[in-house]
Amino acid sequence: MSWTTAESSDAEIIAIPALAATPAPGWTELIDGRGVFVRREPDAEGSTPVWFVHGLGGASTDWTRLSAALASFAPGFSLDLPGSGRSDPPPGARYSPLQDAELVAAAIDQVTGGPVHLVGNSYGGVVTTLLAARRPDLVRTLTVIAPAVPDLRMTRDRGADPRLGLLLVPGTAGIAYGRLASIPPADRARGMGELCFGHPELITDEDYEAAAAEHTWRASLPWVYSATVGTLRGLMSSYLRRGRASFTAAAAGVQAPTLVIWGTRDRLVDVRLAQRSAAGYGDSRLLVLPECGHVAQMEDPEATARGILSLWQRAEGQRAEGQRAEGRPAEGQPAERPGPDGQPAPPTDHDQAGRAAPVGSARYGNLVS
Repeated sequence: MSWTTAESSDAEIIAIPALAATPAPGWTELIDGRGVFVRREPDAEGSTPVWFVHGLGGASTDWTRLSAALASFAPGFSLDLPGSGRSDPPPGARYSPLQDAELVAAAIDQVTGGPVHLVGNSYGGVVTTLLAARRPDLVRTLTVIAPAVPDLRMTRDRGADPRLGLLLVPGTAGIAYGRLASIPPADRARGMGELCFGHPELITDEDYEAAAAEHTWRASLPWVYSATVGTLRGLMSSYLRRGRASFTAAAAGVQAPTLVIWGTRDRLVDVRLAQRSAAGYGDSRLLVLPECGHVAQMEDPEATARGILSLWQRAEGQRAEGQRAEGRPAEGQPAERPGPDGQPAPPTDHDQAGRAAPVGSARYGNLVS
């Protein structure tokens, strides 16, 4: 806990829904010729959108609790990555973090435009880091929750299985498909809960039933297991990249203020990697959550939301300070025009009419059925 360098906002957080609550409504957006399922938090407020990117084996529903907690501060958008949730698989079943980053960037460009607040969990933390490094124009802030940073030490004390390395050997994918298909949906739901939560006892029978129903529906899709294994193989292959193509180089290239969040009971990505990972970003803070597991946005959405809100406030302060240093007005404010005596003139009707409206507020409403 002494590693924490981030602050926590004292803003009022509205009631946070249960894990099994109905997720935000969504629609299928045609992006680069394929269907990408996008959800939008209804009745959200604020001008700068926040986009959420889930982890391996997850979906946009992983963000139901956190997006609701932040709804009073930003319009929330979450999507299903290729082959996950209700999104189409990628062409040729080519899964990779970089291609997913490009797809998320295209979704932001098409649906809301930028800049946006970007939040990613686990595999989604890698995807959002790559996006932020390559498209700084799209990202106002970056938050990564237990990012799946490169770590090839497949030791069992961290919940990893040394046999994962075999997935990089050609011809082994079919074995993994069979193994996944043999696990009943209810067992799969409970296994994920016990692995991803620091305190699995927080998950109710109703929560598990809802998760099992989703797994049952997903099992009917012909690409469900190839998507899971393909994404994992793509992630592991990315670990072998060096130089400018590496995750380390991408993190160092992120210009946006960044928050790294980690739980002390993370059984998937070792919390001992937290300090080094946070230090890899140019302008970052670290928030370590006690007793929390791999999916802080689901297990402790309030603490996660307060850390994110503090990041947003810090970023706004930095931006306003930079604008003042450059002699520019703050966003949404009229420029100061000199009067006859050389002093700033009072705002006119033309100034008031020319102020920018909240970003895309009407546009979002047209996209949601």
